Amino acid sequence: MPPEMRAACVRGRGEIEIARVPIPEPGPGEVRVAVEACGICGSDLHLFGSGFFAPGITPGHEAAGRIDALGPGVAGVAGGMRVAVEPMRGCGACASCRRGQYSICRGARLHGVHLPGGLAEYIVVPADRVHRLPADLDPQLAALAEPMAVVVHALLRGNLAAGQRVLVLGAGSVGLLTLAAARRLGAAEVWITARHPHQALRARALGATRVLGEAEAEPLALEAIGREAPFDLVVETVGGQADTLRAASAAVRPGGTISVIGLFLGGAPIDPFGLMLKEVTMAWSYCYGVRAAGAGRSDFAHAIDVIAAERDALAALVTHRFPLEQIARGFEVAGDRRGGAIKVSINP
Repeated sequence: MPPEMRAACVRGRGEIEIARVPIPEPGPGEVRVAVEACGICGSDLHLFGSGFFAPGITPGHEAAGRIDALGPGVAGVAGGMRVAVEPMRGCGACASCRRGQYSICRGARLHGVHLPGGLAEYIVVPADRVHRLPADLDPQLAALAEPMAVVVHALLRGNLAAGQRVLVLGAGSVGLLTLAAARRLGAAEVWITARHPHQALRARALGATRVLGEAEAEPLALEAIGREAPFDLVVETVGGQADTLRAASAAVRPGGTISVIGLFLGGAPIDPFGLMLKEVTMAWSYCYGVRAAGAGRSDFAHAIDVIAAERDALAALVTHRFPLEQIARGFEVAGDRRGGAIKVSINP
């Protein structure tokens, strides 16, 4: 029998367990990564609870670890190198891929959703989808590279410029990463809305200019704030069924930008007349890529820079750690925002 590893496997809607499966072998141009940490993402929770995951899939797209094996023809990386895994795989040939926008390739697939993910002892990915990490970076922090890359991409899509005033809607893990990244990338002020006390506490520790409670985050309240001191960029990170797009349009300045990261589960209320009168730009942001505006650097490279520079402040975002055997408990804790969870890390 081939050697086996432990991997989390979805069995049905809201059901996940540990199974023993063959250790994957890297093919041409691929590497195998021994996973040290893998975060549970809010989108994992949405897909898990909705029954979207195909039975048998191993989820997890926020992985970091060490290169364990090289496939034929791999150059530029070496065994033992600590890396963050970029889970998006485009076709490599279409116009989007050639522009570095492989996340919007029509044939794009994501490890942890369409392909085996990082909630396992090992994962095999293309060699050009691993990013070298500082040797001393904590694995749980390193696994934040994927959501941080999403954030960096959204800020670049929103044309963030030094000196701007930014409002972040939502203080979950993505919202708090947005706060940290916007400050690092030059924003003069970063305000944020927080629903729970533990989120507000983390936001203040990350240097938020002001933390707004639930009442202040309503569209009418934000409209009043926006008239007095409008925001150049509003970043929406909540999604779901929240009324945050109307809130964003109320707060943004005339001629400003709204960047949308949140995963909406259906139709969302919007104020098209107000957006038109202000001539607001709405930038929808999915994942990450390589932007010419970023001097040809990938969003992942920018993300790792931010994490390395802000590691001390960001360490507090990893609130819970579980071994792989407790994967069901990990999903349970990650889904309970009132229980104090921000980022749950699974450590195979």
